[in-house]
Formats: sequence, C-alpha cells, structure tokens
Amino acid sequence: MAGETGSVHPPDGTGDAVDPEYGDEVRDAFLAWVVEHFTGIEHVHTDKRAPWCAEWWRHPEVVARLWALWQARLQADEDSSVRLDAVSDWWLTHWDRHAAILLDPRTGPFRKCDRTLGHLHETHGAATPGIDIQWPPSDWRVAS
Repeated sequence: MAGETGSVHPPDGTGDAVDPEYGDEVRDAFLAWVVEHFTGIEHVHTDKRAPWCAEWWRHPEVVARLWALWQARLQADEDSSVRLDAVSDWWLTHWDRHAAILLDPRTGPFRKCDRTLGHLHETHGAATPGIDIQWPPSDWRVAS
C-alpha cells in the first residue's frame, strides 16, 4: 500500500473494507492512521516472529480490529484534555490486547501470511475457514 503524505489509498477493489457510509475522507484518515501507527511501533518491525501481511486490508478481522483501535484512539485523544491517563489507558486496554491477537504467529489472522512471501502464501492466496460452522435449522431458538 503506497500513498502520498496525507492521502493513503488501497489498491483498486479494496475500498469496501471500511464501511462506505463513512466516505473517502474518513477512510483516508483511517488508512493514514494505520500506516502512521504501524510505522511507529518498533516491536512490529524488530520482532520478525510477529507475522504481518502487507495486504492487511484483505483480512476482515484485521480491518475490524484496527477500525476499533482507531475509534478508541480518537476518543482517547479527545479525552486526554480531561483525563491525563486516557492515551496510556488506550495503549494498555486497547492496543496491547488487540496487538497480542493480531501479531500472534500461531493463531493470529496473519499466521498464513509472510512478510516476504506475501498474503496467505501458505494457502496460495485462498482463504480457508477457521472452523466448520452451519446455520441452525429454522425452528431453532435461543434458550432463555
């Protein structure tokens, strides 16, 4: 993913990863934050065991987690004028918990990707379901 400062655009066909109702301006702000955030996190770069996928935007779980992180960070930045620990709390409560999952080489969403070999290199680019799951029959009800 390449872009000029202040404007980051994913390759064609990927714009739907972030809900289109937000529009290009919000999408671009989100993408710029992701790029800025991950280029500034030292342990993401230095720990070669931590998997990463250059095509992170092709992983719906990653997009959802990063979107949640971004939204929480915006709130923390806003709250920092009232609560001095708001940004610190974001790191501990939000980033550390999501990063542990995102960068887990055994079970994380990038586990089948490789920094050099690319997106889903282990499965030749084909996503495989994590678990077999079926839709319940129409007469199924949640027990109360």
